[in-house]
Amino acid sequence: MTFSKKLVTLSLGALALFSCGGEKDHESHHEGMDSTHAVAKDTSAYNVSDSTKFKFDFAIANIPSPASTLQDMFAYGLPYNNSFLNDLKNATTYTTEHKRSINLGIYNIDMAYAMVYEKGEDVLRYMKDVLVISDALGLKNAVSLMVGKRAEANLNNKDSLFVILDEIFVKSDSYLRTNERVYTAGTVFAGSWLESLYLNCKIAEQLTDEKLKMKAMTHLWEQRFHLGNLINLLGDYKDKKDCAELISKLSPIHAEIVSVKQPSELTNDKFKSISGKIYDLRAMLTK
Repeated sequence: MTFSKKLVTLSLGALALFSCGGEKDHESHHEGMDSTHAVAKDTSAYNVSDSTKFKFDFAIANIPSPASTLQDMFAYGLPYNNSFLNDLKNATTYTTEHKRSINLGIYNIDMAYAMVYEKGEDVLRYMKDVLVISDALGLKNAVSLMVGKRAEANLNNKDSLFVILDEIFVKSDSYLRTNERVYTAGTVFAGSWLESLYLNCKIAEQLTDEKLKMKAMTHLWEQRFHLGNLINLLGDYKDKKDCAELISKLSPIHAEIVSVKQPSELTNDKFKSISGKIYDLRAMLTK
């Protein structure tokens, strides 16, 4: 499994790294890490239907890499702008599992955006918020148990950090998909997807090179398939009020993107209409 399929639970990796930062001894990560590294596994039975598990796995396996998207944004040559990101002060204000899960996903992408631009101070700030929300969701102890000590020294090495987060996902994903936590994982995934697309749209607005702008707009158009998968997954939890409201906001975005038959038909006005709906939803979820 590659990082491209796992940013949905990037926060869990950050949690393990940050929560172990005060330890005296640290593992160093390098290629060819000792395969005998002990990991406590959750062997409890899955408590969700095979159908829901399949939808979750299918959505995760097919989502385009948020990391790749962020690298594309970096390649556009625009400066780092943390004013786009979710306010760090908001982390402690989310009191429901739904809001916490969604914003855990949003903070995941914000942290990854800072990583791509190698803004170490912001990476650590967002890591702290990821820790706060993860702890509130009851994920802290489970991740620490599964992962153990991690190497804080790698925080200054973007590539190494991505590799560590990738490894941690493999160990934590099984926890999220057991013990009835698929809904949590699904909403974290939704937040990550939304924030990645939000940043893409914000950056596209600033691009003056027509080819680059079309690339960013085409990325938006390509999300019709992945958004459809996400709505399908969330549909299994439509009996939950918050989830039903989220689906009601995502569905018009999906319908409008699907109405565009090919990227060349995505006019500036249409792009503005779709991105406006994304901004409104994101503003509602980060309040």
